Amino acid sequence: MTQTFTEILLLVASALATGFLIFVADTIQKVMNDLDEASFHHFLKLLEKRAVKSPYAVGISTVTFIGMIPYWIIFGFHNVWFSAGLIVYLLASVLSKSFNLPIYKRIFALESTDTLKLAEERRNLQRANMLRASIQAVSIVLMTIAFI
Repeated sequence: MTQTFTEILLLVASALATGFLIFVADTIQKVMNDLDEASFHHFLKLLEKRAVKSPYAVGISTVTFIGMIPYWIIFGFHNVWFSAGLIVYLLASVLSKSFNLPIYKRIFALESTDTLKLAEERRNLQRANMLRASIQAVSIVLMTIAFI
């Protein structure tokens, strides 16, 4: 397997994961914004339950992480733009976990009747999702620049 072919595979997997995340941060978030707080609370619990069991969501989000380790072992960091894109992708995931997981935990700990706190956490979740989607989009741009 050549370096270029490996980079294309990693870029495609990263782009699919980023597209999925942008869909969640944009379309799914708009649906959540249209729900009342109790419905939002219920919907988010269902979404989280299904997402952690979704072969697509889990698979596409881990392919890049699994692939970047052998990529760097075999090819090193010689393709600076591509490696920068992978690092930014990794940072987006780490930042997302540090922001999103506490938000999910707080939402799930709330009662569905606590409308003020649920509304606040919904806004926090929206900002965190948009931040990750934006950072991951930057990572895709960086990886793409490597082919120019």
